Amino acid sequence: MYRQAMTGGGIDRHLFCLYVVSKYLGVNSSFLKEVLSESWKLSTSQTPHQLVDLFDLNRYPEYVSSGGGFGPVADDGYGVSYIMVGENLINMHISSKFSSPETDSHRFGKHFQQAMLDILDLFNLEKRSSK
Repeated sequence: MYRQAMTGGGIDRHLFCLYVVSKYLGVNSSFLKEVLSESWKLSTSQTPHQLVDLFDLNRYPEYVSSGGGFGPVADDGYGVSYIMVGENLINMHISSKFSSPETDSHRFGKHFQQAMLDILDLFNLEKRSSK
C-alpha cells in the first residue's frame, strides 16, 4: 500500500483503516463499498517537515523544501502534497496529468493562492507574502 500511495494508487489512510477493521470484524459496509468505488479527483497528504528547527525560518524561508509529491489518483484529478511550515508558510506540490483537458496544476495553485488571500481578508489578517 505504501508504494501504491506514493504513486497515486493508494487510498486515504482513514478509509483504509475503516476497511481493515470492517474486514477484521466481518462487517459488510455499504458506505465503504460505495466510497471505495468512487473516482478520487483530489488526493492530498501533509508531508512532515522535521528540519525547521535547524535554521531561522523567518530569515531564510527559501530554504524550506516543498518536499516530494505524488501523482493524481484519477486521470482527471490532482495530487497535492503540502507542508505547513511555522505559522505563516504553506508549501505545496501540485500534480496533474497533461493528458487531461480538465486539469491544470498552475490554475489549481492560483485558485488555492486566491482562496488563502480571501481567508486573510475575511479575518482581516495581514498579507505578508504572495509567493
